[in-house]
Amino acid sequence: MNKIKLFIVDDHKMFLEGIQSILEDVDFIEIIATAKNGEEALKLLKSIIPDIILTDIDMPSIDGIELTKKAKLIKSDIKTIVLSSHYKSSVISSALKAGTNGYILKNTGKLELLKAIKTVYNGENYFSDEVKNIMTESLFNAKKTKENNVKLSDREKEILLLIVQEKNTKEIAELLFISVNTIDTHRKNLMRKIGAKNMVGLVKYAIQQDIK
Repeated sequence: MNKIKLFIVDDHKMFLEGIQSILEDVDFIEIIATAKNGEEALKLLKSIIPDIILTDIDMPSIDGIELTKKAKLIKSDIKTIVLSSHYKSSVISSALKAGTNGYILKNTGKLELLKAIKTVYNGENYFSDEVKNIMTESLFNAKKTKENNVKLSDREKEILLLIVQEKNTKEIAELLFISVNTIDTHRKNLMRKIGAKNMVGLVKYAIQQDIK
C-alpha cells in the first residue's frame, strides 16, 4: 500500500516525540510534519498535503477542534483523528461536529493507534472502544431530544443504539428477532426523522444529544 502521510499536532513535546518514536519504524506511515499547536499547523498546511492529521484537542491559540474545521476548509478530503485525554461526551460531540474522522484516547496502545490510522485512511470512521462506550452510555441516558423536537420510539432508540455499536442490519435483526426488512424500515424512519443522510449521520446524532 502507499505510505500514509501523517501530520502530528500536539503541544506537549514529550508526547509528540513519543508518538514519532512509536510510528517511525512503521513501514506504511510517513510522518511528513509536526506542529505544536493549531496555528502552526494551519501555516504548514499551505505547503504540505497530509492524508491524516493526528491532533490533540487542548492546545494554545487554535485547539484541535478548530484545527479540524479549518483544515477541512483548506482541503476537504483531509482526514483527522483526535488523540485526546478528554472522554466527556460533550467534547466528543464537538469533535464530531467539527468533522473529525476518528477519536481515540491517549491511553491507547500502538496496535489500536495503527488500526485507527489504517481505518480512517481507508475511508471509514474509527472510535476506540472506550469512546464507543461513552457514546452508548450517553444514548442510554437520553430522556428527551433537544433538536427539532424529534420523538423516537423505544424500538427506534434500541436500533439506533445497536447502530452506534456498529451492528449491521442482519445482526440487529437477529438480536431483536425481527426481519431484515423491518430493520430497514426503522432505519429509514430514523434517517428521515433525524435528517441524516447516512449511517454516520445517525451516529453523530446519537452523540450530539448529550442528554442527561
